[in-house]
Amino acid sequence: MNVYEARLLNRRTVLAGSAALGLAGAIGTAGCSNEGRGGGGASNDEASRSKVRPAYVRYTGVEADLAGAEYNIPDAFHRYPANPVKVISEPPGDGKPIHATTYTNTPIPPKLEQNRFWQELNKQVGSPISVSLTPSVDYTQKFATAVAGDRLGDIFMVGGVPQIPQLLAAKATDLTPHLSGDNIKKYPFLANLPEVAWNSGIFDGKIYGIPIPRGAISSNVLYSRADILQAQGLKPEITSAAEFVELCKGLTDRKQNRFALAAAPTQFVRNMFDMPHTWAEKDGSLVSYLEHEAHEEVFEILRQLWKSGYIHPDAYSGQNQDLKTRFANGSSPLVLDTFSAWPTYLQTMTDKQARIAIIAPPKHDGSGQGRTWLGAPAIGVTAISKKSEDRVETLLKYLNYLAAPFGTQEYLFRKFGIRDVDHTLADGNPVLTKTGFSELQLGLMYQADSPWTIFLPEKEGSSEAQFNAMKSVCPTAIANPAAGLYSETNVRKGQQLTDAINQVTDDIVQGRKPVSAWAGAVKKWKTDGGDKIADELTQALKSSR
Repeated sequence: MNVYEARLLNRRTVLAGSAALGLAGAIGTAGCSNEGRGGGGASNDEASRSKVRPAYVRYTGVEADLAGAEYNIPDAFHRYPANPVKVISEPPGDGKPIHATTYTNTPIPPKLEQNRFWQELNKQVGSPISVSLTPSVDYTQKFATAVAGDRLGDIFMVGGVPQIPQLLAAKATDLTPHLSGDNIKKYPFLANLPEVAWNSGIFDGKIYGIPIPRGAISSNVLYSRADILQAQGLKPEITSAAEFVELCKGLTDRKQNRFALAAAPTQFVRNMFDMPHTWAEKDGSLVSYLEHEAHEEVFEILRQLWKSGYIHPDAYSGQNQDLKTRFANGSSPLVLDTFSAWPTYLQTMTDKQARIAIIAPPKHDGSGQGRTWLGAPAIGVTAISKKSEDRVETLLKYLNYLAAPFGTQEYLFRKFGIRDVDHTLADGNPVLTKTGFSELQLGLMYQADSPWTIFLPEKEGSSEAQFNAMKSVCPTAIANPAAGLYSETNVRKGQQLTDAINQVTDDIVQGRKPVSAWAGAVKKWKTDGGDKIADELTQALKSSR
């Protein structure tokens, strides 16, 4: 057992119960999922990053129906190419097993013996793939146990443990000789990943991981069931907080067991007051959004929604999947979620007349449009185990295969599986079957992935609808100034601090504590570690410029 493992083993009880969001959440700022720099002497400031950051070579093999670059959003496509090109000529595997350690946000798939997609994947890769899948909420604890027990896979999504730079140095292969600068061109689909996403895997001038890119698609927005709004004679365009409350009133019908909101729309209401995205720069330092002066007004709105019965009564007692179910079955026509959840809603809504729309946050006082928070460039990083260093090129080829972009045969198979088993063709487009939705949940998208593409074949017009929704809110979305920065204190204490402040938030909204309790809770957050996180991130921000 090395020094890092010994320290980790001593801290495993502290880590129990922490949420796992991959490296992005593990080393992000408190209350959100972002990557960064921090203690322990590690550095990923811009000067060190720029020396090794991989070259960016955009894939141009397919032309988008709706180009998103101008708006900083993904490209959109109405149709999948009728004759997709095969871009990988030889299987990337070497015949030996490839084991991956990662997480999942979906049910565990059928075992290999009952999973035709998995069987075909093994053939296409040229190596048998095995995956240790853990629900994302449990991943940090499982990851810590795997590290301490020396049971990480050949490739692993980095979980939220202390001293991540030291972990990577001890456990991960240094990928710099293979991926820095033009070296990455040997793996063209890894070179197609956005430059900024790589920041999360660079420490001390070395590349330790492959980013899982997301960006704008991971921005949280308010979904609405446009069909239900229309049936109630309601319009999704709201111009003030007061109109939002009235909309929720109009959507709530207790006789039909319908409550407007699947959960409290806390961030949406904060967006009405232009609160900074987690951190704001002020007089050369970073200040937490928790200290924003408008919180009391925000809580008054949220308390009104809860007291009036416009929020589902089980909002604080269920699981995340319950929110999706309430939205899909119409029992809660409004839900806050990321843009990336759109395809899941399309797949789970059984009503063929159901339609999705996004409600943009207005300014609370009716003076214009509010601003949502822009999603982080990456949601995590996949590293290659130092124990598998002799296979590094094979494993990079495998990750390159998983990153094959939209329009290729490889992407079609990875996302939609085997024709007439995992998907059928509807008007020429692949649409997942129930079997496919089950079989494909191998966590491949949390091992490596191509840049997100808007392609929603489940329902005609959905790709354009999501593209236009993103186009309407993302160009003005607020970025987190601490994105890409690392705080060791945040890794050690951030989740604990966030859980505590979230509990006070929930208590205030539900009326168990007065609004005045917020000031004391923020003061405690600051003294318990929030101020130290701010100081570490401020220093990291200064050194990155």
